[in-house]
Amino acid sequence: MGLRNDLRSHVCWHVLGLLHRSDRSYNQAIKAYKQALTIDPQNQQILRDLSSLQIQMRDLSGFAVTRNTLLTLKSNAKMNWIAFALARHLTGDLDGAIQVIDTYLSTLTEGAPELGRCFESSELAMYRNSILAQKPNNSQAALDHLGTIENIVVDRGAWLEKKAEYFLDLEKFDEAKATVVEMFERGMTENHYIHSLYMCAILKISDAKIRDGISKLNGTQTLASHISLTPEQKKIVQDAYANELLPAYSDSKAVQRIPYVLLQGDDLRKVLDGRCRKDLVKGVPSLCAELCSYIMVQEGDRFVKPTDPVDIKANPVFQMIVEMVDAYVQSLEASSKLSADDAAEAPSSALVWAWYLRAGLHDVVSEFEAGIVLLDKCLGHDASAVDCHELKAKLLKGAGDIKAAVECLDKGRELDKQDRYINNQTTKYMLQAGMESEALKCISLFTRHEGNAEQNLYDMQCSWYELELAECLAQKEEWGRSLKKFSAVVKHFDDFQEDQFDFHAYCLRKMTLRAYVNLLRFEDEIFGEEYYCRAASGAIRIYLHLFDKPEQDDNKEPDYTGMTSAQKKKAKSIARQKKKAAEKKAQE
Repeated sequence: MGLRNDLRSHVCWHVLGLLHRSDRSYNQAIKAYKQALTIDPQNQQILRDLSSLQIQMRDLSGFAVTRNTLLTLKSNAKMNWIAFALARHLTGDLDGAIQVIDTYLSTLTEGAPELGRCFESSELAMYRNSILAQKPNNSQAALDHLGTIENIVVDRGAWLEKKAEYFLDLEKFDEAKATVVEMFERGMTENHYIHSLYMCAILKISDAKIRDGISKLNGTQTLASHISLTPEQKKIVQDAYANELLPAYSDSKAVQRIPYVLLQGDDLRKVLDGRCRKDLVKGVPSLCAELCSYIMVQEGDRFVKPTDPVDIKANPVFQMIVEMVDAYVQSLEASSKLSADDAAEAPSSALVWAWYLRAGLHDVVSEFEAGIVLLDKCLGHDASAVDCHELKAKLLKGAGDIKAAVECLDKGRELDKQDRYINNQTTKYMLQAGMESEALKCISLFTRHEGNAEQNLYDMQCSWYELELAECLAQKEEWGRSLKKFSAVVKHFDDFQEDQFDFHAYCLRKMTLRAYVNLLRFEDEIFGEEYYCRAASGAIRIYLHLFDKPEQDDNKEPDYTGMTSAQKKKAKSIARQKKKAAEKKAQE
């Protein structure tokens, strides 16, 4: 109504844009904002709202223009300078982004808080440094800049990490090693990426592809478990850890463990034997996963973990582990000792954990029946072992008996009702077995007691449950309910993308620029996440099924078009009879 009465009102166009934005019609909102700006081109509030939508929609060139306009209108606002620098960075104008930051810093008077040592100045300095590093062959300039901002930066760990990376780029390996050692002295010994940098320094590796690869490694993986090293390189790493790191950081688990991946044959067997003896006595359930982490196969000049049970079974490291564990089991069964040479007997629980470990190795190579037999022995000795119930359920599921797997896992859940993990795992197995109502009761133990449990799970964006439920319903051919759950997961990801709005202004105001750029890059790839792909493909399959085989509704009114009066009367009578029969069946 406002626009009908006054098309030249920038307020009405602005409000219309806000309404479109609330409806997530972003393109229409941008059009309304631009129309408002043709009437009042210097309205800063409209410009700010427009810039937020442009970065949300990744209209980077438009975002740069809008932020430049805001900076022109109000050049004394720090946020306008930073936002314009960010816009130039995102559009690929690295020199322009650096120039804007330098211009902003030159406007500050000597002694200004922004030039002192604080979080905001530290983040801005590190952000400028990251832009410098993105320029080709510019590591020296980035390193020089790090030296100038050393007294400003409060994130010393990130500063040292960047310094080590630049030294490696410049092939200054001794300086890189010294920098990494300084990080170790600061307590960063459990960061495996830092260990990879240390190896690059002592092995004099500066290859950009290798460096990019180690930055993407997960868990306990390092350079030594990523690429194939020569015998000479392995000896250099082993000597460095044995003579330099281990004496200084003897309590570090990473420093102790990392050299193990370089060992082979009897040397590897010796260190794994020591680890197994200690963990079997303690009863460590994760020992099997730890041992399997040493099973690698070489593909070209890279190491990868095998996934095919046949390849794993043929691996010499796996065969050595199996031989070692079988010896433990035989010795414990015969003499209650881990080996015949031991002076003291092992605790009675050691045999149970040895069986458990061997069952885990059976699971790795899909020998389900043999693993189940061993776990039955474990449960015969200690029926309260939750981990044994869990592993047995996994083996039963692998063998194809999902009902028995649910029953076994539910017994384990009853032993520890405060364990959220085993509760969730039981719920997942129940859904895969088609036990929808039982799964809801199980998962409801960890939701809010008041209200609808499914609604509570939707509000918490519990995607794994909704995906499993959707697939369960699809197996029962309840297409409508299944499609609703798949659509709920898709809606969660739409909400994740929408949640960016909360950060466009916040991150600029709080100066968390590096984290903000990482957020934008993550959001650009969010629709490639596994859960979204499962939900989208599941919904597509249902739509295709319904298109190919439309459901017939017997209670639907027939089409009376083209019928005579007698035919209509007969058709209506048949429809009434079908409806009464359906209602009677529903009551029964």
